[in-house]
Amino acid sequence: MADLAAKVRETIERYHMISPRDGVLTAVSGGPDSVCMLHILLGLSGEMGFEVKVAHLDHQFRGEESRRDAEFVSELADHFGLPCFCHEENVPRFLMSNAMSAQEAARILRYQYLVKTSKLEYCQRIATGHNADDQAETVMMRVLRGAGPDGLAGIPPKREGIIIRPLLACWRSEIEEYLAEHDLPFRTDESNADSKYLRNEVRNDLLPQLEHYNPQISKSLVNLGSIMADVSAHFDQMTDRVLPEVLKTARVGQFVLDLTKLAGYDEALKRSVFRRVFQFLRPDLPPLASQHVEKLLSLLRKGDVGASVELPDRARARIEHGCVVFSHGDGPPQAEERALEVPGTAAFEEAGLTVTAELVPRAQLGCCPTEANEDMALFDWDELAAPLTIRSKREGDRFQPFGMDGTQSLKDFFVNSKIAFSFRPSVPILCDDEGILWVVGVRRASRAPVTDDTRTVLAVRARTLEVSPGNREDTAL
Repeated sequence: MADLAAKVRETIERYHMISPRDGVLTAVSGGPDSVCMLHILLGLSGEMGFEVKVAHLDHQFRGEESRRDAEFVSELADHFGLPCFCHEENVPRFLMSNAMSAQEAARILRYQYLVKTSKLEYCQRIATGHNADDQAETVMMRVLRGAGPDGLAGIPPKREGIIIRPLLACWRSEIEEYLAEHDLPFRTDESNADSKYLRNEVRNDLLPQLEHYNPQISKSLVNLGSIMADVSAHFDQMTDRVLPEVLKTARVGQFVLDLTKLAGYDEALKRSVFRRVFQFLRPDLPPLASQHVEKLLSLLRKGDVGASVELPDRARARIEHGCVVFSHGDGPPQAEERALEVPGTAAFEEAGLTVTAELVPRAQLGCCPTEANEDMALFDWDELAAPLTIRSKREGDRFQPFGMDGTQSLKDFFVNSKIAFSFRPSVPILCDDEGILWVVGVRRASRAPVTDDTRTVLAVRARTLEVSPGNREDTAL
């Protein structure tokens, strides 16, 4: 099976997995896939100019057998003259305080360890031993779960620029032949035959039954994954263009979409937007399943204010005035008061904003509008009572909105302005010692207007923080 090394090299080059002088931390469990990967990468390292290191995590699931796995990997690395980093993690204890499956817990801790070790050892890539059979099983599991294009795309060959899967085009049978040809030892994990795990049941029971109807079922599933990866990439590009148009606000624990703008797009693109928003909201969870996406579409069609849909792990979506609010847990937290220095900048993560204050001579502004726009408010600095602060709403808050006679409670102002109920706790309120100056991004108070007699202008600007999904682990193995 000398051709297997060529197939791995082709995969590496096709997806630009490794660059010259890279350090590649190879995740080796001791099983056939990871041993095969280690041997092939070591053979390619000289001609392709990268360095191989070995990492192993003992999950402490199988007692003495787990310890022997670690010893085997350490001895194998020593045989090949490679640096090896072994670590123990008490996954059973982690499970006691975290509601998730054993495999999910093991995966989370494994990737945390690999990423940490790669940074400590200056490795630019982490190689894992996922193969084509793993891909087929993953796609089948996603079909059973009712996944959309993102889920059906299966295991990505390369993720976040650091995780690589060099064996993803290699079948398990090819790997076994390669091991036999090169007389390579490996360890067998007996838990892989335990059908209490869904992946093992799919591998050992479901796929063999489906081969009766399609002897090439695994290849068909891999092909489906490849097609859906292209579809997913296409929708990702479209979503990149659409999301800034429909996203009203993004903050800790909450995303708000404009219903009117969202209604102008077809349902396929809405599905993609929903999945992306959920990915932003909960980067630690798998992609949103189709059953939840369809419930969200139904929610939008009805458009009933106050109607909501429950999403995985305490996330939800709720229709409010002119928008759909995605939130997690209790939504965005009530923010503590913080000082805004002049000049200076204060972050208001709860609203996804930074607020900047600066002083400008009145003469530089020419014709100067008094009423604030969404991004900036101007005040007569000499009429204010420093210091300035930014905070969330408080019980009993009142102010005089610009252009109105008399004062109004902030609660009534939010209602009249159709500010979503769940959005209100995280709306930044700019204040001085005498009260509210600006409901940031909504309306300034009538106090301290800029006039022809103003000497110094306080310019306060609000800028949106960049929204990022962060690093999301895929759900494979």
